[in-house]
Amino acid sequence: MSLVELTKKEESLYSDVIELYEGKTKSSNGLSLSEVYSEYKIIHQKYAEYSAEDIEFLKRGLFIQWYALSEPNYLTGISELDENNERKIIINLKNRIDKNQADNELLWMLNYYLEWDYVFDRFKNIAEFKKDNDVFDLRNVKMKMINRGQMGIYWNSIIEK
Repeated sequence: MSLVELTKKEESLYSDVIELYEGKTKSSNGLSLSEVYSEYKIIHQKYAEYSAEDIEFLKRGLFIQWYALSEPNYLTGISELDENNERKIIINLKNRIDKNQADNELLWMLNYYLEWDYVFDRFKNIAEFKKDNDVFDLRNVKMKMINRGQMGIYWNSIIEK
């Protein structure tokens, strides 16, 4: 799946979650919440699959991992993820940082996610990430994250405050 296809799928699933949260047993797409969870697991797997080659896949996969643990699953549509795919994301994140191939946006996101340090506890045998105080804080920049799936929806809500 391409990033465009994954974005469309995520936006559709996000709409499903909102409908289900409002009390419907099935979304207008015919999905139950457990089916949304299954679909998100597949999306995360796709992001993990290409996370070594494409930094955008890495950013989105990392976001999903963080979001799965930091917010209730009935609000995000993201539940248990495949641990091997989570490890792949963490390994690829570590490799990018070690090779100085992480851009400011990825490091800014990581700094933010580290506020919930328990999210990374399971991966201490792979890497111990620390906040980087030299990273430019992008919340002060009025940028728009469009066509970036649920990650973009989330960051737009933070940046617009």
